Amino acid sequence: MKPTITKEQAEALEELRLRLSDEGILLSYTNDSLRVGDNKSGCLYNLDLLTLSAALINGYETEATPEEKLREYYDGIKRSRDERHLAGDIEGKRHNVGVLTGISNTLYILGIKIEGVNA
Repeated sequence: MKPTITKEQAEALEELRLRLSDEGILLSYTNDSLRVGDNKSGCLYNLDLLTLSAALINGYETEATPEEKLREYYDGIKRSRDERHLAGDIEGKRHNVGVLTGISNTLYILGIKIEGVNA
């Protein structure tokens, strides 16, 4: 089974694999000495030993960032808006336009730019 880890953890693992074997990574983890150059791989300590081992042996899935999750949600609302328009459902389309506007306004107020949403 492939565990799901963060992008930060995946990047740390890939950087470690440039210098260490999988066994070396596990030994460094258990010795509390995961460091490579300027990169601190301490984020891997948020994984338990079995999850880290499974990621090294079976590979891993990377969880979506909050920005990616919002982009997926935004795209889904846009598709729904277009479907409602084609179906002649003006109220449904109007609702989806309101949701899209709310997302855009919230990001503007917070000063956040997300590619594919408002950037």
